[in-house]
Amino acid sequence: MKWDETVAFSCRYGSEAATAFPNAEIIWEHSEADYQGFANILGRLSDGRFFHYEWTYGSCSGCDEWESAGYGDDEIVKMMQEAAVYFDDINVLSRYLQLDEATTRDMHYPTANSPMNGSVPGMLRFLGGGIGNDFKDMGEAFVQWQKEAPTVDTE
Repeated sequence: MKWDETVAFSCRYGSEAATAFPNAEIIWEHSEADYQGFANILGRLSDGRFFHYEWTYGSCSGCDEWESAGYGDDEIVKMMQEAAVYFDDINVLSRYLQLDEATTRDMHYPTANSPMNGSVPGMLRFLGGGIGNDFKDMGEAFVQWQKEAPTVDTE
C-alpha cells in the first residue's frame, strides 16, 4: 500500500515519515491515530531496501518528546531515517521477522544484573502480546507480500 493509504500517514509525524521514507511501499503497519498514539511500519523503499520503523507521539510538549525538545520537521525526518532498521537482503529481513515461539524458546530477557545476557526476541517473548504480536503479524504479512510481489531479488 502507499503511504497515504495507511493509518500511520494520519498519525502525528506521518507526513515526516512519508518524507523520511519517500515512495515506500508499506507492507505492514500497526498504527493508532488519535490525540496520542503510535505507528509501527514495515516497508520497501524504491531502491529495493526494506525498513522497519516505529514511533510514538503525544498531544502536547508534556507528553511528546519531539515537541518538548523543539525539533523541527527536518530534524525529525533525519532522526527517523537514522533510527530505522534497514535490510539490504530479503533473507536477513526474513530472519529478523522469525521471532516465533520455536525460535525464541530458550532466549530470555535482559536484567539489570545481566543486561547483555538477554535478547530482543527473549524480551519480546517475556512481554507477551504487544510488540511480540506485532512481529508475528508483521512476519505473516511479509510472507503474504512475498507471494504477491511481482519479483523480489533474494541475493
